[in-house]
Amino acid sequence: MRPTPALILRRRVADLDTAADPKAPADTGLRHFTSVMPLWTEPETAARTGGRTVLEPTEADAVADGCRLLRHLARDEASLVRGPVDRTRQHWIGTGPHELAPSRRPALDRAWFTPPPGNANIPSTKPFHLGLYTSTAQRDGGPGMWRMYLDQGSTLHPRPWHTWELQVTDPATTVLEIAGASDWAAFVDRYPLVHRDSVFPDWGKVARDYAGVHLTLRAIVAIQGFRFPVEAGLTAPAYWDVESVLWLRWCFSAVRLVDVTPSDAV
Repeated sequence: MRPTPALILRRRVADLDTAADPKAPADTGLRHFTSVMPLWTEPETAARTGGRTVLEPTEADAVADGCRLLRHLARDEASLVRGPVDRTRQHWIGTGPHELAPSRRPALDRAWFTPPPGNANIPSTKPFHLGLYTSTAQRDGGPGMWRMYLDQGSTLHPRPWHTWELQVTDPATTVLEIAGASDWAAFVDRYPLVHRDSVFPDWGKVARDYAGVHLTLRAIVAIQGFRFPVEAGLTAPAYWDVESVLWLRWCFSAVRLVDVTPSDAV
């Protein structure tokens, strides 16, 4: 008999908790999180669950709340675990060109920012053809989780890496916080885009109300790879891997280059 989705989620939490040392610095726990969650790809999730990926949002949140690693991280990095996003510590990383993305640039320029179209767009739970993604740098000056992911090695993102700090100082800038599976289901339910047998967020409609959407660590633990019932059907499985903000509008008051990792770095 295949394990239930809730049991699979508990196993995920157990994997995360292998590094739940209350004496360890936040950087250690964040790097462990970054090494575990990207392993939960769509094929891996399907293999572990046998395709049984439907969960009630409240059940998923309850399991995530039992994660000791998240509790330890929340002591030093509460904004990463549950939000709200810290608007003064946002990092965007530009990587070198790749054969699949030859026009990729390591610099940051407003002219290259692509807002969501007003009409229904390509169905995606994490679109890469629009907006801009940032991760939150650590309070002690350590890197954000996207940089941690790159440090693990990725042929899709060759060096040089340019890390830019983006400041969001306008208090009128609205960011939607997704702090768990219940928030994610409510979000998709509010902005549904039905495609085949799944319900996706309609990012064009989201952009009318919010400048950005923040996916916290608690939410990523609870939702990654799972489907949740909403009024229009079942949500598409989402794979965000690390704490991130998807900015749907250019709302940065200042942009500053803070680090360059050259091509010949070890």
